[in-house]
Amino acid sequence: MGNVRELMARLGPTTVKFDTGRGGTPDLTNQDIAAALGMVPAGLGRELLEACWWPDGAALRRHRLRDAVIALVTPELRRQQRKLADARTELGLAEVCMGWAGAVTAEQRAERDRAAHRLGQVKAQCWPISTLESLPTLASAVISEMATRPLCPRCEGRGETMSCDLLVLCVVCGGSGLGSVSDRRRAGAMGRDESTYRSKWRGVYEWLLQHMAEAEQEAAWAFMIALDRGEGAVA
Repeated sequence: MGNVRELMARLGPTTVKFDTGRGGTPDLTNQDIAAALGMVPAGLGRELLEACWWPDGAALRRHRLRDAVIALVTPELRRQQRKLADARTELGLAEVCMGWAGAVTAEQRAERDRAAHRLGQVKAQCWPISTLESLPTLASAVISEMATRPLCPRCEGRGETMSCDLLVLCVVCGGSGLGSVSDRRRAGAMGRDESTYRSKWRGVYEWLLQHMAEAEQEAAWAFMIALDRGEGAVA
């Protein structure tokens, strides 16, 4: 069937009739497509599927996409903050122990240095403080990339390929179904310069892209299965 996502374009305003086969015999109608879309489980994947491939429909429910993105990001932000708090506590305890009962020992200094090093590592892995403030821009940039980014030439957007009669994860795109995009383009989409993007925002962007692309891919599979079932029922 090719990329089933493209069928959703038929749900938008158009003056061209797409739902007839050869000789005027009905093939796959807009009603069939809409019904299949309705069978896709609600959640982030479905909202992204619509935002990327049926933006007119998604525009009617922007709050659902907003809530789904926030629900995706919140647990990760909390995890990072807990890890950061733990690292700060470890450093504080190491500093308190130094000289508690007299002279500072080499072992105490080494423990303090290890805790300080760990805190530095944790800070480097955490997202920028302004992540929540920048989330609308980040999400918009990721969605725009997903909607306009070329499909992976190996799997043609499916995220999986056949190998020895087995369906396996595409080794070229890692299962995302998408082609490559430069840091410069992503930085521009966020309104940042390339160096700032690489030093501060690349980790957030790539995390969002990975999780959002996975959710959209699952929704696309559900959409395709629903379409196949609908065609089988008509046949």
